[in-house]
Amino acid sequence: MDKRPAKPAKTPKTGAKPERKSVMLELDTHRILDKSAKKLKLSNGEYVSAAIAYFAQTGLDPTKDQPVSLASVSMKVDEVERNVRKQNHEIGTRLVQIIRTWEKNSYTFMQQQQASTNNYLELIESNLLQHQVAVETNLLAPMVEQLFKGNIEAYMARVFASYLYVKSTDLPAGSDKKQLERSNSERDEQLAIQLQAFLKTNSVPLPKPTARRAVTPAPTKPVAAKPVPPASPAPAGAAKS
Repeated sequence: MDKRPAKPAKTPKTGAKPERKSVMLELDTHRILDKSAKKLKLSNGEYVSAAIAYFAQTGLDPTKDQPVSLASVSMKVDEVERNVRKQNHEIGTRLVQIIRTWEKNSYTFMQQQQASTNNYLELIESNLLQHQVAVETNLLAPMVEQLFKGNIEAYMARVFASYLYVKSTDLPAGSDKKQLERSNSERDEQLAIQLQAFLKTNSVPLPKPTARRAVTPAPTKPVAAKPVPPASPAPAGAAKS
């Protein structure tokens, strides 16, 4: 098989020329060298020197570790990264759903508790108002009426005393009943007049029920941040070797 020496690597012209040695390559290998060096826009010598330095520094065995295995490793890494991103996205979506469901249940429970509390307070208020009306109707009103009656009775007693005094002097016989009826009528009239005057100056305000407060609405749901989509896999040719 024909063999020819590889092209020496270009070196900057600085004084003495570096020493060079020729290496015999197989024809097929030399063709691969020409193609690869041309692709990277390097001379054959520069390409061979860089390849030798690479394997020497990394400690890789060029007879065992092929570039195809490095590309497959890169593809596997990209695949694992995609799976991790997908799993993180699914976990984030589930967590957001759980949080939203919990918030919805919590707000519903709080609204129910608030509604039941409002109903309970309204019943208490209604009972208090009914009790107040009953006390005013059955207790306070009769007490005020008896107070005015006592006042009027005292007034009428003084009137009777004056009439008796008059009767003991020169009133005609049989006028006692008419005078008593007249006194009772005057007493009732005075009682009605004083009660009306008392109610005008001391009116009792009617109780008014408190307006029911509206149930606090649930706050707006927080907007969940959009998950980062998984990155597209890098092509095998762009993988670092």
